[in-house]
Amino acid sequence: MKKKILIFGAGAIGRGFIAPLFYNKKYEIYFADIDEKLINSLNSAKKYLVGVTEKNNYLKKEIIFEKAFNLKKDKINFSNFDIAFSCVGPSNCYKNIDYYKKCKILISCENDIDTVDKIKELTSNKNIFFGIPDVITSNTAPRDFLKLDKLSLISEKGILVVEKNKFNFPFPIKAVSKEFLLKHWICKLYIHNAPHAVAAYLGNLKKLKFIHDAMENKKINKIVKGCINEITEGLIITNTVDKSFAKYYMNKELIRFSNKKLFDPISRVAREPLRKLGKKNRLVRAISVGMFCKKKPINCAKGIMAAINYYDINDEESKHMRLLINNFGKRYILEKVCGFEDNEPLIKFCLNQKI
Repeated sequence: MKKKILIFGAGAIGRGFIAPLFYNKKYEIYFADIDEKLINSLNSAKKYLVGVTEKNNYLKKEIIFEKAFNLKKDKINFSNFDIAFSCVGPSNCYKNIDYYKKCKILISCENDIDTVDKIKELTSNKNIFFGIPDVITSNTAPRDFLKLDKLSLISEKGILVVEKNKFNFPFPIKAVSKEFLLKHWICKLYIHNAPHAVAAYLGNLKKLKFIHDAMENKKINKIVKGCINEITEGLIITNTVDKSFAKYYMNKELIRFSNKKLFDPISRVAREPLRKLGKKNRLVRAISVGMFCKKKPINCAKGIMAAINYYDINDEESKHMRLLINNFGKRYILEKVCGFEDNEPLIKFCLNQKI
């Protein structure tokens, strides 16, 4: 009997990366989302195209699935599914608590390890585990793909690293110990998430569309490379991660940021700036690690200021942040959002950076 996979979130990660990992004769794939237009399009097509980046081309994969559920309208028997994945975003996952409490096993792929304990607490479901999609997946595609299929996406091959549990995952998903998972998460949070966001915020200031466009700009490229070096050096100096793994991760990230085949949208990477500027999130944590470097973490500071200057009329957090700045100034964001203490030297250090 086929195992049933339910994916909450039919966006880039859920549709473009998680579903293809389970696309074989042993699994039935289902989606659950609140985007009615997307749900209707998916159910009309019953399939979509994923372009997986290769060295000189794309490997085209046609993904056929069973159904896409509308969480606002459809009744779903969650006990029918062997495993579920949460790919709706760290801010949105808590809206699905009533559903998650009914899941046999749930993997949180929410780019925030804290979501696991919070969801466990809110659901009283002990079978919640963390998963790291070590991948860049775009929610759009090149024109030739979109002509073939408006639902098409682009993704790296990537890997999914999950905490070991009672589900038997197919290759190439890596089920690992909590210790290894934490090491991988530290590198994902610091060496991937932070510089990735910095590239996006700097690219936004130049009115660029994709991350690879930002990396082609010499000034942005220099800041992003400087930022990732500051972070990696800080992690190594503090013995947070061993040198070989940290260097491997850093080099991998620089290559993927510049990959023109990924069509990684700046708007997607930069969204929710207040969350990403939070005290426990990527940009503030990155500069705290960068403080251990031999040189001042100037590039991490530039990244923070680029985030504070971010504005997108379609991003609610961006509009709220602009309102706060207009009323209270950028120092207010550094104090109240980033969590820097009043008169802390880091505040002046960041404000003095030119971007």
